[in-house]
Amino acid sequence: MYMARSTWTQVRDYFKRHDLVIIGVGSTECHGRHNPLGTDTMAPDRILELLERRDGTYLVAPTIPYGATDDLVGYPGTVSLGVQGLYDVLSSITRQLVSYGARRFVFLNGHGGNVKSLSMVSMDLNDAGCLAAVVNWWKVAPQLNPAWGGGHGGAMETSANLAIDPASVDMSQVTDEGLLNDIGEDMPSCGWNTVSFGGAEVEFPRRLARFASSGWVAEGYEDHPSGASAELGTAMLEGTATWLQGFTHALEGEELPRPIDFSHETDHLDR
Repeated sequence: MYMARSTWTQVRDYFKRHDLVIIGVGSTECHGRHNPLGTDTMAPDRILELLERRDGTYLVAPTIPYGATDDLVGYPGTVSLGVQGLYDVLSSITRQLVSYGARRFVFLNGHGGNVKSLSMVSMDLNDAGCLAAVVNWWKVAPQLNPAWGGGHGGAMETSANLAIDPASVDMSQVTDEGLLNDIGEDMPSCGWNTVSFGGAEVEFPRRLARFASSGWVAEGYEDHPSGASAELGTAMLEGTATWLQGFTHALEGEELPRPIDFSHETDHLDR
């Protein structure tokens, strides 16, 4: 049940029967020279579309297309709300939904940089007596099928885009990862914010544009985007939607936590 396509009376009546809301959270950022900037929003949107087609039981709020993606600023078109900005947006949305009757939230997340904001909001909701789950679809998918794993802008995400909107992908622009050793030749870049030295990896938090010439990063996966296919993307998105359908129904049956009264929560420490 799409909230944006429902009347206010339909939403009112929904909350008389259910208290669960699903919210997609994406981003607008670089995913290599070949993928669209909306990659992290397109996948959650399609998974929710597949869920709605099969089972319109639960309220689906509009997907948030901007996220916390400060480390990708520098590639034209990337727009970031930052961790605090995304937290503020999510806090405002969820507070109002709670006032209407929402008590269970499923955040279907498409971008790793959003996790901190989502965790903060989920903690707030839990303190208030709600349940909030952060479902990072790109992490769920390879647990369902190892063949569905991938890095940032690699074959996994490219396949998803080919299944959703093939015209948005320019396979002629696929290049090798092309990591640059911006820290030094004796500390070669080996992944997202990491360099290798003496057999160990060290993190150097910095803008991705400093070391990722192509804008996609394998992140330990063997998933060169040249191996992407719409067939892989379709199977992956449909499999994740099937899992999400079971998860949401199971979540509705779980007991809600009691709200935390912080004025009394630590009384036992004085005994």
